[in-house]
Amino acid sequence: MDPKHNQNFAVETLGDTPPPTPTAMASSAQALIKEIRAIHLTLSTLSSLAPGTQINALLTRLVDLCISPRADDFAEYVWRIEGVEELCGKLRSICAEAEGELERYWAQRIIESAPQSQSQSRPAPSALLALFPYHSNYISLSHLECSTLEAFLPTCSPICRPVPCSIAFLGSGPLPLTSFCVLDRYPEAVVYNIDRDADALRLSEQVSRKVGYEARMRFCCEDVSLGGKRETKRGWRDSEVVFLAALVGLDSVTKLSILRDLAQQLVPGTLVVARSARGLRRVLYPVLELSDNLQRIGFEILAEVHPWTKVVNSVVVLKVRER
Repeated sequence: MDPKHNQNFAVETLGDTPPPTPTAMASSAQALIKEIRAIHLTLSTLSSLAPGTQINALLTRLVDLCISPRADDFAEYVWRIEGVEELCGKLRSICAEAEGELERYWAQRIIESAPQSQSQSRPAPSALLALFPYHSNYISLSHLECSTLEAFLPTCSPICRPVPCSIAFLGSGPLPLTSFCVLDRYPEAVVYNIDRDADALRLSEQVSRKVGYEARMRFCCEDVSLGGKRETKRGWRDSEVVFLAALVGLDSVTKLSILRDLAQQLVPGTLVVARSARGLRRVLYPVLELSDNLQRIGFEILAEVHPWTKVVNSVVVLKVRER
């Protein structure tokens, strides 16, 4: 056969094979990531992450994209796209900073507000608290967490609801909404608010005083990620339940390191409620991977709950094992 003819035949054959048509899932996944990249690009160029019209709209859109119900295989496909893990790692850091700015802004508003009896033109502190953009989400998340952990608390009788008396919240931040929700549910409890940011803790204490929770709130400035340090007083370490904020440890490895240290400090039998994320919600918050690593560092895994509502975080309940 003429070599020239043979070459032409080969080209014609290749030309007759069309490129693979993207599946509906692939097209949707690429469109989603394209929008998430655009949001990240805009957020990363802002001079400030303090609340404002533009940043509020961007973050609201991002949350809506991530909590929209989608099949597991779609989320898995998205996470396999090249560069997505790196993109979302950067995005989580930005979101964490923006969340802190949002809480600081609202904490300051509440602190500076006047009691209703003194000013009819300005909202009372408790009314301002209810206006916080994610107030209802915190209530729903707290209800989910408490309902889950109560299944593992000791009871005095089959008809009594388990009630913890001493609770700690690690990474409580400047606006301790979870602590308030917990105190509403358990009227006899005391909550220890732990944070490494002294300024955030100061705001938190002032907000608590302003809205009337200060009598049952304790505050401790401490970095729980510094495993080598130990307090001489037990304090919050004797709590029956310890909550770990979603942003304490921005990846699973760091979370495990913090939990390893906690397991050595807490009383055996203590319940630890950790926040995690699943599926596309991992774009917003880090995951606590459940594996035998948790058992090796001193925990028994009791439960994991994944909401399909507007609540972003998953709930993981652990118990400190006997040493």
